[in-house]
Amino acid sequence: MRAVLFVLVAALVVWGLHRCLSYAEDRGWVYYRKKRGSYGGLGVTSNFLNMYDPSRRHMQEVVREVEWKRDEDDDGDQPRRVPER
Repeated sequence: MRAVLFVLVAALVVWGLHRCLSYAEDRGWVYYRKKRGSYGGLGVTSNFLNMYDPSRRHMQEVVREVEWKRDEDDDGDQPRRVPER
């Protein structure tokens, strides 16, 4: 009986934490499930490593550019097409 009660309380705590984090994400306070987080503290290490491997920096810029363009085009419009020459 005690184990069942413990599992029930643990499940309620996890559910409550999930609801709290979902609310905070909807308000824009944290990144929890739907949004992708920023690169945060990785910038210091990345900058140090980029001094010794310039191609790494180029690859990071390309990946981040794709992410920025995807995030900017959240209005649902179709992307503009560049006419072929």
